[in-house]
Amino acid sequence: MKIVNAVAALAVVASLNGVARAGAVVSDVKVVQDPGTCQVAVDYALSERAIVTVDFLTNGVSVGGARFRSVAGDVHKVVEAGARRILWRPEKDWPNVRLGKDIAFTAKVTAWSEKTPPDYMVIRIDDSVQELPAADRTAYYETAEALPFPGGVQDDFCKTDYLVFRKCPAANVTFRLGSLVTDCNLREARPAHYVTLTNDFYIGVYEVTQRQYEHFAGAQQTARPSYFTADYAMRPVEKVSVVALRGLCNYDPNFTPENGKRKYWPESGHEILSTEIDGAQPSLSRLRLLTGKDFDLPTDAQYEFAARAGKPGVLPDGHPLWDTVDGLGPKQRVGKYARSSISSDITVQPSAVTPETPAAAGGTAVVGSYAPNDWGIYDMVGNVNEWCLDNWGAYTEEAQIDPLGPATPQDNVASKWRVYRGGTWKEDHGGCIIPRRYYTNALGGYNDLGFRLCLTLP
Repeated sequence: MKIVNAVAALAVVASLNGVARAGAVVSDVKVVQDPGTCQVAVDYALSERAIVTVDFLTNGVSVGGARFRSVAGDVHKVVEAGARRILWRPEKDWPNVRLGKDIAFTAKVTAWSEKTPPDYMVIRIDDSVQELPAADRTAYYETAEALPFPGGVQDDFCKTDYLVFRKCPAANVTFRLGSLVTDCNLREARPAHYVTLTNDFYIGVYEVTQRQYEHFAGAQQTARPSYFTADYAMRPVEKVSVVALRGLCNYDPNFTPENGKRKYWPESGHEILSTEIDGAQPSLSRLRLLTGKDFDLPTDAQYEFAARAGKPGVLPDGHPLWDTVDGLGPKQRVGKYARSSISSDITVQPSAVTPETPAAAGGTAVVGSYAPNDWGIYDMVGNVNEWCLDNWGAYTEEAQIDPLGPATPQDNVASKWRVYRGGTWKEDHGGCIIPRRYYTNALGGYNDLGFRLCLTLP
């Protein structure tokens, strides 16, 4: 929830000030443009610590985030209380337009609670900034187009040196988890039942790529685990196990489900083993230290909520698998959203794929190569399967609140079995749909199984 905002017009000493609410208040907003350099300065007062964003408007309508990507100063981050300033060079973002002369504009400064932040969070993770405090590497934006990259959210930086997250508005929302018989023929996704989530959460706009994993997994990881070596940087990381991500303790080679001498994390909640395992610290533990945030795998329910983006059906278009939508049949509809074995751009079939196969030809695709869902999240179907937090368990008809899966896996499997979601480059259109779920060994690494990051908000 936005706490409060304030608006000021160009060169006006004071305009509409913030109304006091339970949280930060923005006031005394002033906007001045230097006639020589064209630089715009937005001064404001902030009553208490908050995340601050800015928007520029003409006739009450935003000029669009792509036109003010060069803003700097006390904006798009957590800002302490006091007198603050935002700087903008409009000629860099909006050439051939003379703001204040050709176009009158206003500035809207908005304060957000850290518990209810803006829709997009961006964290820089490359080696050059890992010595900086986490707060100095984390930024927030109201829209994807406002991200400070030439290509917006699709820029290569967002797939290599930064992690980009989209907020999912899940707080106190009830939705149907799983599939109906009329949607698709997936036994593992039935019976459909209602689930309520009590918190919003951030989820990765993309599957974690091989370059991103290199940045936060660290030198303790023996090697980049992925099978694919061609065009690898922006292809999803795979062959990484849940244990490599989250840790393993009480190891005993004589483990059986009965003696319980091996423990996989978590049995519930978001606890991660932080001690070293065979000389390597779990990579999500390292990411938490790097970012100061408790990132984890999404739960089964969080994954499906994010994938659906508020729609029913089994694909991001909201329809059952067998429907024809806008003249497209099932295979073509899956091909719009997913890298699968039948995608029209694949020239090398799964059986002939090698590590050196280019991303455009076969195997995994560069993340974001297919259409996103309505929340701008990519590859929630196809490309690689994705680990979830839950132990494996069959669905039941009972309504649930914030399900975490069973304390121990069901179906007579050992305690190492975890849920995965999403479908993969190896499968046809029937396997690349939102409700698809299955399980595999938490110790395993497979060239069609990766992961996506999630952060549950307070």
